[in-house]
Amino acid sequence: MEFWLGLYGMQSPRVYPRSWAGLYDEVLEHAVYAEELGFDSFWLTEHHFWYDGYCPNLLPVLAAIARRTSRIGIGTGCSLLGLHDPLRDAEDKASLDVLSGGRLLLGLAPGYRPEEFEGLNIDKKTRGRRFYEAIEVMKRAWSSEAFSHHGEFFHYDDLHLSPKPLQDPHPPIWVGANRTKLQATNIGKAGLGFWEGPSMSIDVFRTNVAIYKEAARAAGHPESAIKCALFRDVCIAETQEEALRIMDEDLLPMYEEQYVAYGYVPEAAGSRREMLAHPVFQEIIDASFVGTPDQIIRKIERYRDAVHFDHFMPRIMHISQKKERLFKQMKLFAEHVIPYFKEQS
Repeated sequence: MEFWLGLYGMQSPRVYPRSWAGLYDEVLEHAVYAEELGFDSFWLTEHHFWYDGYCPNLLPVLAAIARRTSRIGIGTGCSLLGLHDPLRDAEDKASLDVLSGGRLLLGLAPGYRPEEFEGLNIDKKTRGRRFYEAIEVMKRAWSSEAFSHHGEFFHYDDLHLSPKPLQDPHPPIWVGANRTKLQATNIGKAGLGFWEGPSMSIDVFRTNVAIYKEAARAAGHPESAIKCALFRDVCIAETQEEALRIMDEDLLPMYEEQYVAYGYVPEAAGSRREMLAHPVFQEIIDASFVGTPDQIIRKIERYRDAVHFDHFMPRIMHISQKKERLFKQMKLFAEHVIPYFKEQS
């Protein structure tokens, strides 16, 4: 099993305000330490027009990480391709793959926030069709000497992309999956990797992966193209009591602020306990992996028993950015959880 560390958005929220210069410096330190610890890849995440400075451009930061590291994969999780020009994206990502020595992993998503589509003057209603057409444009640009494309959204005549990605024919592509059966079907039809979001229940995960695999096989994609990844918020400590304290102090404040600020839930007028009783927060709490290394191992195994997957992403990156606590958690995970599954495989 591969272990991806993420997701980093370099945010300065109201509850824990920080300088962005400091946050961008620290993400490089975290990536270097993740490589030292043996994580397989390190992932950033993209959004636009968010009040807390959520990273709008992943590639310069990943390029900086590539020059400070030598082995660890660098991932876009997710690059919001539904908001991008696919030909320019293909050029930029090919250059980054060359710069990193062939270490780029592409996590892609269509995007979902209305503010981003409105701000960039893109019709949100077309995001699904635009997204999958954009993927085809990128793949053709990477694999063809010259190509033309005339689709619903994009038109190009006799273009040649250079340099090509170092990875042949292109970096691995994963699509961030939402809860819908339609998205699972579309990912399967396209023959791309299925990357589950952080709060999907085990039952929904099982159901949607089955739909994804059925669609991929029906479309004639080889078994090697059918792959699944699980993403979870992780609070890990030597005792369960300490892990629960980390969740209470570092993880939940992120959701409390962001879910209200971004409009996922109405602002609560009651106490913090009443706010956390909201079904959306309960879903996050239930889905998070919180506990000792042995408990985290058992939680991963429970999901793997339900759905076979070969990639797991722990998000050990909390809104407080308490470096000593974060590094301790990364080390605990790397020294106890990763070896357990590596030895099995």
